[in-house]
Amino acid sequence: MKNREKRLRIGLVPTRREAFRNEITTKQKEAVVKRFYELAQQLDFDIVGIEDINEEGMLMHYRDVKAAYEKLTAAGVDALIVPHCNFGQEEAVGRLAKDMGLPVLIWGPRDGYPNGLEWRPTDSQCGMFATTKLLMHYGVKFSYIENCALDSDILVHGLQDFLAAANVVKAFRALRIARISSRPKEFLSVMVNESELLEKYDIEIVPGEPTVILDMVDQILAGEKDRMEALLQDLVDAGLDISRLGEKRYPLAAIELALMDFAEDNCCNAISCECWNLFRVKYGVSPCFILGDLNDRGIPAACENDVHAAITSVMAVAASRYTTPSFVADLTIRHPENDNAELLWHCGSFAKRLKKKGVEGYIIEQGKGFYELEGGKVTVLRFDGIDGKYYMFAGEAKGVDGPITNGNYLWVETDDWVKWEKKFIFGPYIHHVVGIHGSYTQIIQEACRYLDIQIDLPDMPNIY
Repeated sequence: MKNREKRLRIGLVPTRREAFRNEITTKQKEAVVKRFYELAQQLDFDIVGIEDINEEGMLMHYRDVKAAYEKLTAAGVDALIVPHCNFGQEEAVGRLAKDMGLPVLIWGPRDGYPNGLEWRPTDSQCGMFATTKLLMHYGVKFSYIENCALDSDILVHGLQDFLAAANVVKAFRALRIARISSRPKEFLSVMVNESELLEKYDIEIVPGEPTVILDMVDQILAGEKDRMEALLQDLVDAGLDISRLGEKRYPLAAIELALMDFAEDNCCNAISCECWNLFRVKYGVSPCFILGDLNDRGIPAACENDVHAAITSVMAVAASRYTTPSFVADLTIRHPENDNAELLWHCGSFAKRLKKKGVEGYIIEQGKGFYELEGGKVTVLRFDGIDGKYYMFAGEAKGVDGPITNGNYLWVETDDWVKWEKKFIFGPYIHHVVGIHGSYTQIIQEACRYLDIQIDLPDMPNIY
């Protein structure tokens, strides 16, 4: 089963070099461990330590690697933090990092004043240079926080970014996507290579055959009115007007419940769904709003059976550490007055939690949500591939005012829209992007280093 728990579990692996054995190193290790347990409370993650692998609870010798590996693997850690309490033991750190195959954070506390002509007791910065060179020899990707004091904001902010990047890596490596029916006939641009995704990234695509899904919907409609009523009441309680749906509110609820059930039954953590014909023809309602509501409930879901958009959505919400839902949007039209602004739009598939405060939100009879989204900082992402290579576009924009339109929408302003437009013309992308409120470009860029995905920022040369 690949749908793992979302809370991060981090292996804390202090290291020292035998030649630097002294009282200051021991005290520094104790202070480092204490500080990281404080940060674990503050930043909401769990620590698995190595206190019991030897008498000092540090990675000191190559022979310590086996005990550390067994303990951390048994605990199912998602990443490693390796504080250099003095110069550190790069031989052991390199072997452990290589064997674990997880994101690794290298950091060491800033060294104190030299004591005159006496030997310096730590030299942690010096050891980090040695360790990182060895990691490169091993082919191990790693992250790094600059040498700083234990109480420095640099440590806190750097750790926050590392945790978010590690979260993206964890989510990406656990991907199992429910693909409901086939893509719309006209949408050749959302074609994906399932075998390549599996071979290259271990991403599993689970077919949701139309007959199976429709049968699940019919069973819910026939015998689970209480579940449907509870879901509909939840929409009303969230401030949405569902009166325009009329009796179609029950098929809408049943479709959403069926998709949730299918994902849960098949251990899927994302959904890519056909949205043009499958449900509209039989029930007279499209799953547009439903897909947005699934995002609101913690299941990244993409419309028009865009598997790459579903993958992007999983990465986006993981970068936020699940604090806000993402939304799959079309790059639609340029702002009629602002040359650097663009309309992020789709036909009613954005999470209700993202609705702009003070605007009316409702679902029309066809099952589409109608409301503008909240503005602010927005990160725009797109994972896609061509010729066996995969790329991630990442750019940041801000919400601005613009003309009212139908469906769900948000006008965003970029630093230079023409530069962005050329990216989507000459990059391996389509008109679909994923938006998420907040600033996550740096985090996504760091995660892509671990995942063999080429980052593609607006200022980089175009791919084609």
